[in-house]
Amino acid sequence: MNGIAEGTVETVFVALQAARGVKATKAGYGTKSAVKSITPVLFGELVHYVHGTASVDESKVRAAISRDLVLRRQFYSLLESSRVATAPSQAQAASGEPLVQRKTRAFTLVFKPSRANADQIYVLLTVHAESGMADGHRPVIIASLSSEVGRLQFPPLKDQSAQLLLEVEDKRLVIVQNADAELSLI
Repeated sequence: MNGIAEGTVETVFVALQAARGVKATKAGYGTKSAVKSITPVLFGELVHYVHGTASVDESKVRAAISRDLVLRRQFYSLLESSRVATAPSQAQAASGEPLVQRKTRAFTLVFKPSRANADQIYVLLTVHAESGMADGHRPVIIASLSSEVGRLQFPPLKDQSAQLLLEVEDKRLVIVQNADAELSLI
């Protein structure tokens, strides 16, 4: 025999698990509100987020992508297999100003201030023949930074273009206008 009485190992294990549970409760992880905020994002929700095919809780998905490495890898894999075109991060002088245009061979994004309201910006998307998108398609632009993700879902294309009207402070717009963001057209 190894000198450990039977049942002692199990007793120690149960005691350690109980101690961990007490520490987690003291840290706030044992409360119901914390459990609700840490609900997992399923792969189906991630697919709908990327493709814009159904309504999902965007803030929950964005937060999960930022904090969960496995989900982030799935997101980038899904993004790579789904995108029609990409716009890599763009070199820009150190002015820190938001971009007024992002242009690739497959699409062009133009950011125009609204004449009616200075707090709003039109985001104009024009898809080119290289994208292969037809009128009626609902394009999605996903902007990826190292720490954040933003998504713009446009109305159906008409004459190879679509537009959105967003508030200047809209987090999605700020990410898309960031020169360091990589854009993907879905």
